[in-house]
Amino acid sequence: MINHPTNLIQDLQIELFLLDVQKEALPEEIFDHLAADYIYSVGENAPSLPNALYLKLDTKINEGRTVKVPMIKELFEEPTEGSLGDQRLNEEDRIMKFFTMEYTDVSHATTNQQYGIEALTRAPYKIDEDRSRAIGKYYKQLFGRYRRQALLEQHSQNLSEAPHFLTDAWGPNWYVPNIANRDQPTYDTVYANHTNNIAASLIAAGTGQQATGTVVYFQRLEEWARTEAFITPFDFGDGSDGYVILIPTPVARWMKNPTEGLPVLGPIWRDAQAFDKEIRFMYPGLLGQLGGLRFVEDPRYPTLTLGGSASGSTQGAGSYTLTAQYRGMGRADDGSSDPRDKSANARLVGFLLGNNALVEWLAEPMHWKWEFEQYEKFFGSGVFSSVGFKQPIYDLGTETNTSWQQDSSIILPFAQPPELA
Repeated sequence: MINHPTNLIQDLQIELFLLDVQKEALPEEIFDHLAADYIYSVGENAPSLPNALYLKLDTKINEGRTVKVPMIKELFEEPTEGSLGDQRLNEEDRIMKFFTMEYTDVSHATTNQQYGIEALTRAPYKIDEDRSRAIGKYYKQLFGRYRRQALLEQHSQNLSEAPHFLTDAWGPNWYVPNIANRDQPTYDTVYANHTNNIAASLIAAGTGQQATGTVVYFQRLEEWARTEAFITPFDFGDGSDGYVILIPTPVARWMKNPTEGLPVLGPIWRDAQAFDKEIRFMYPGLLGQLGGLRFVEDPRYPTLTLGGSASGSTQGAGSYTLTAQYRGMGRADDGSSDPRDKSANARLVGFLLGNNALVEWLAEPMHWKWEFEQYEKFFGSGVFSSVGFKQPIYDLGTETNTSWQQDSSIILPFAQPPELA
């Protein structure tokens, strides 16, 4: 036996930290290509899903804080017929509608230290040097949330703030699985009434397998989009036209089932691998195509939580509530980055997107600003911009239940698919 050396005191233990810092993995953002994380600068917007999905305004900001986008209605009145017909006083007066677009300020900043012992301690990890990449990814996720908010609730969250204070409202077009066309929710300009209409349809649809999205449902959806809702398709570039379906990842998993899902359809299903690589690059997350519907998987899908109850004898006559939740930015340890409802009764929200499904007004491009204090030892640095996202709903000024016109997108609420089947 020999004496063994004693352990060093704790304060003298050598610690080694790996300086090749790993970044967190985050769900993909399908609205922008995944290849680059960078801050959008003037004239250098990130490539998006096909440009026809967006109407990007380039209006000069010094000419007004709102923009009215006009639309001219096509002729629809009956003709004057016969040799005794008199065209006088039967001239058709052209009808015009318009859509109002707004923007407001958005910013985000990080802490920094230029010199001193704490700055030297942080230096090996290159935290400050990483802020451009990190805030670029942050804005990509933020704009992804804004776009989904606009598709589901008519406008991005920031437009609910000063100076516009836009009120919340659900998008007008809904197509619920597992119910007939006549039972689809009708639009109502009164928020509570529209919520009740949607809730009644969701309750009638139930939460069984037929409410998770089926092949027949998607075929009916395309028919309804083209012949009832008159959603304007966009050109796929190969001589055909159609729509993009943003499909929540759990529903996509269900639809990819090798024995019951889309792949068993044979010639009427065109798998993503059958497309040229240029098309697959244009549609990140492309699953394939059924008829005129191109399916794109969306891991950052919103959810809806149905609450309240019927207060009358007729279903839908009660005080229902619908709560929308969205995937946020980053991965907060307390779970606040992902408040979405994952319960069995939640609805997973997808979208059918047609031509000009969203309007984006980046009135003030993103730009860096700094805030210094204590002889510039500490400073905040962040990116500031002014932007707005809305779905275009055209009207004559005062919106009514029959005069509104939204020809660009449909909200698709799916029940949770079976987890183990």
